Amino acid sequence: MIPSESLQGNEVAWALSVTLATGRAFLTRMSAYLIQFVRWPLGPLLIFAVWRVMYGASGRTVVGGASLSGFLVTGIFGSVLLSSSIWTSGYAIEWERDEGTSGSLFLSPASRAAVIAGYGLGSFVWFLPCFIMVTLLGVATGATLNIGSMAAAALGALAMVTASLSMGFTLAGLFILSRRGNLIANVMQPPLLLLGGFAVPIARLPLSVRWISNGLPITHALEAFRPAVLTGAGLATTGRELALSFGVSAAYVVAGLLALRRVEHVARRLGQLDLY
Repeated sequence: MIPSESLQGNEVAWALSVTLATGRAFLTRMSAYLIQFVRWPLGPLLIFAVWRVMYGASGRTVVGGASLSGFLVTGIFGSVLLSSSIWTSGYAIEWERDEGTSGSLFLSPASRAAVIAGYGLGSFVWFLPCFIMVTLLGVATGATLNIGSMAAAALGALAMVTASLSMGFTLAGLFILSRRGNLIANVMQPPLLLLGGFAVPIARLPLSVRWISNGLPITHALEAFRPAVLTGAGLATTGRELALSFGVSAAYVVAGLLALRRVEHVARRLGQLDLY
């Protein structure tokens, strides 16, 4: 009899292999056309420029206790990760359906969660040049860093990545069950860009909509990451937001796994694979 530890180890290794293979496939697909190397980095750069001009026209040089450019650079990081949540990891199964491979995916032994994670991992690698370019533009326009605790800054960055992946897990199942995930994604992205606190401090939003902001793990992650890298805040200051971010992220993962189970049921047991 094979020890259970060995079986679990094999399952983990298999899931990791699927994740890495999916990430490589995503990067290969994205780099097939040269225009992609211009399109994806250019979008966040233009958004940063627009936000910077709008705030500059109002005469603001400090936002949320940080330099204007620093506040907006970290906000762009959050907005890029949100887009990754929606259009890569969140849209993973939709991508497979659009390419006619969703049937093979559901019939294969590959973990659907590992596939979604692979899309998310691939998107992080794909957006690395974008993060670097936005950072350089921010520094050139006055962004200043003040990291007082490397632990707080590192945990804040980890919380943002975790929040992005968790939202992707939730959206992947919900999008495919809706059968029109692209329409939902297009509708939800603009308000989430505002409510996530990327361009406007959460404290400035109306109380009537802050409950939506508080329900987004990326919001809490950004509220921890931003002061950690811009104002020298330590774990004593950011700990609450970090805990909320990881806690809400865990809830999103659970919801996403339940949605994926429902997708499995519809696809395999009800014989409706062609609809998904």
